Amino acid sequence: MEAFRQIEVEKFVQKSVVFLRQNFPEWCEGKEEQEIEAFIHEIIAFGEQYEIRKQLNLQKLMHFKITYEFDIPLVEHLEAILNKKEWGENYKIKCFQGGLINSELPVKKTKTSSNLNLWE
Repeated sequence: MEAFRQIEVEKFVQKSVVFLRQNFPEWCEGKEEQEIEAFIHEIIAFGEQYEIRKQLNLQKLMHFKITYEFDIPLVEHLEAILNKKEWGENYKIKCFQGGLINSELPVKKTKTSSNLNLWE
């Protein structure tokens, strides 16, 4: 059963590489195939944390990550949206997008002196 799942994941990854190259050519520019595939696998793992598994919703997460450059781990208000167990994944994605669009709330964690790495 796991072998079949892995085949489907790899089909989705290849389909998503095409999706990203067609819709985000600037983001893909200069990236090797393995780097794009690694990004897709990261989004699949990220979605899995929040029970987001539909291919369309995973591609929406890719779009959001590229467009809004949200931090992972998420800021508190975005984390709260995706952690709503009673919401279906389509509704979570819709609300998550709303949280990203809301310019009054941050999508990145702010660095403070306590979490700042002075050696970067």
